[in-house]
Amino acid sequence: MDPLTIALSGMRSAELRLAASAHNVANLGTSSFRPLRATQVSLSGGGSAAQVRQEASPREVDLAREIVDQMTASLQFDASLRVIDVTARMRGSLVDLLA
Repeated sequence: MDPLTIALSGMRSAELRLAASAHNVANLGTSSFRPLRATQVSLSGGGSAAQVRQEASPREVDLAREIVDQMTASLQFDASLRVIDVTARMRGSLVDLLA
């Protein structure tokens, strides 16, 4: 699989994880709220995918967990962006060599 495709899938996964966590934080004080949980899986050809599901029963939102989830998603997004940057530079260098 192409490095850009892998990086984009990582960015999409991070975006879904962040959105699910932000939804939970926005509903912090909502009674009978069922938080969203994002799980990430590796794809066989490379890359990742996130799946979002809702908790089966209402429960309190754990703010510490949500902060960690948001920080992790942010780091994942940044790492994927770095892969895109490095891939673009490598392709540019290759074009320079062939020109």
